[in-house]
Amino acid sequence: MTTFAESSAAVLSPTQLADYRRDGFLLLKGRIPEADVARFESALDRNPPLDGTLDPHAGDFPEPGRYTLALNCCKDPDLAPLAEHPAIVAAVGEVLGGDPRLTAFVIYNRTPGGAGIPSHNDYKRWRPVGSSMNWAFTIVPFCDFTPEAGRLFIAPGSHHLERIAEGPEGPATVAPPIRPDEADYIDPGLERGDLLLMNMHLWHRADGNRSDQYRIGAFNKYAAADAPPATGYLMFDDDVHDALSDDGKRLLAVHSDKPISTTRLLLMRGVDEPEFLLTGSPPELPGGPTFVERAIPDWDGGNVIAALYAALREQHRIELPWVSYIGDFDEADNLCRVYGYTLPGHGFPVPYDRGRWLTRAQVDSADDLAHGFVLEAIDRWLDPSIVRGKGLTQAQSRVNQYAY
Repeated sequence: MTTFAESSAAVLSPTQLADYRRDGFLLLKGRIPEADVARFESALDRNPPLDGTLDPHAGDFPEPGRYTLALNCCKDPDLAPLAEHPAIVAAVGEVLGGDPRLTAFVIYNRTPGGAGIPSHNDYKRWRPVGSSMNWAFTIVPFCDFTPEAGRLFIAPGSHHLERIAEGPEGPATVAPPIRPDEADYIDPGLERGDLLLMNMHLWHRADGNRSDQYRIGAFNKYAAADAPPATGYLMFDDDVHDALSDDGKRLLAVHSDKPISTTRLLLMRGVDEPEFLLTGSPPELPGGPTFVERAIPDWDGGNVIAALYAALREQHRIELPWVSYIGDFDEADNLCRVYGYTLPGHGFPVPYDRGRWLTRAQVDSADDLAHGFVLEAIDRWLDPSIVRGKGLTQAQSRVNQYAY
């Protein structure tokens, strides 16, 4: 299959790619044509200023605040092209080094008087849009980000990729970030129609809106296809998939109108001949129903790790430091989100209640499994081409997302 990166000529020069890797960002001036920006703007008038589920910071529009149009709003036929704009997709595919997958579709509107955002970076192990090990921002201003409207500041070189290392269990570990000095920040001079590519670890901040106009920009996020979010993806609905072009549909790693109602764990032990824990009769992966964790507000739809942990405590009296997303599978009339974890061999050697350990060959030959996706989940977990991170609950991350 031809990839996005292969389907078109290179849009970034070797020098630009080197600049991105060194600095953590790349500014492409005037990359989005005026006609396209105007089309996206016109679509905003047909959509609510806030989609009501992801941003707790906004009040009643247009009171001072930061309003979000996000996620499934890109089913609008004049907004869907923003997700799959060839100038954006081609460039982000090159900085990611492979096929991009849309992890968040977000348009921010900071109304007059809306406050800024303090210094931060957006690699977040509890967040679907932040827990991939290889993702990037694509920022398109719909207006000039002037001192009055609210400048976006970035700290070149603050992404510090040397903090990332392969973990002994497989998924990567990331050391705590190094906060840049305030003097390290620069204003890249974003103007209407520019395209800013920004590494997920790059520190940035934004001023408040002191003008009498809306400050609007698209802040979409894309992960490399081989680096899924450790918590699992935000789930786009089927209408979003249908709104995209045939080529653009490949941007969605997952889409469904079904809810994620259960979550299960693929627990592995051993190296030479790994075994996997199945429980109950008929045997199934341990887990249970999902619920919404509300320890941290905002962009965490799809992270059902807290529900998985609750089921594991109840069924097997175990606590895990992290898990990593494997996939979403049909289970009855809903979806099951499956995570994986490999035992490091340092636990106390007690049996796992109501469970039995099966090799892949034994799973393959079993004819009494409760679900047919177990073998596929095993193969995905064992796939060495997948770059995995470590997903956490919101509650774990409130303490220290780098502690596990």
